[in-house]
Amino acid sequence: MAIKHDQNRVEKRERLVRAAIEAFTETGYDNTTVSDIVRRAGMTPSTFYNYYRDKDALRDELFEGAAAQLLARLAAIRESAGSVREFVQMACKGLFAGMVQDSTNVSLLKRNLPMLRFLADSKSLQAVYAAIRNDIAQAAERGVLLPIDAELATALVRGTVLEIGVALLLNPGADVDTAVEFVTKGLVSVLQSAKQGA
Repeated sequence: MAIKHDQNRVEKRERLVRAAIEAFTETGYDNTTVSDIVRRAGMTPSTFYNYYRDKDALRDELFEGAAAQLLARLAAIRESAGSVREFVQMACKGLFAGMVQDSTNVSLLKRNLPMLRFLADSKSLQAVYAAIRNDIAQAAERGVLLPIDAELATALVRGTVLEIGVALLLNPGADVDTAVEFVTKGLVSVLQSAKQGA
């Protein structure tokens, strides 16, 4: 009985999330209400509030899920990348392709660019930034990079990747591989200049 109850809770939560994503895609996050979400999910507001404090809590859960996926991808790339360049290249390729090669993601992100920028500053991504900072600091410790301000380097990575990602979203004809190469050359060049003490 408890298993069926748990399955029902998971199913209801998933329906709410799907309905929210549809609404955010169609009308934008700011224009979506809890009523819009529950109507799409075929539920009542009271059901929504059994799972989420408010619309922001649902959004934060989506952000946390995205952050967990990013951390998992970074961990896998860290295991297989043979150099700083390869790590940056693989990470950018995965992120950019994930943003623009799925039409559902493209519609959702384009409709909610302010939310995408909010995500960049949200607490959900702090663990991702910490992982990047740690990677940079460890590369310096191993001598792959000379001592470098890992905080500034992380800010550079974050800003560059976000804005190039937004540019890809806004320019449907843009090529992901070209963007990946552009970002990789730029970031690695800056990081390597630190290695040379420039």
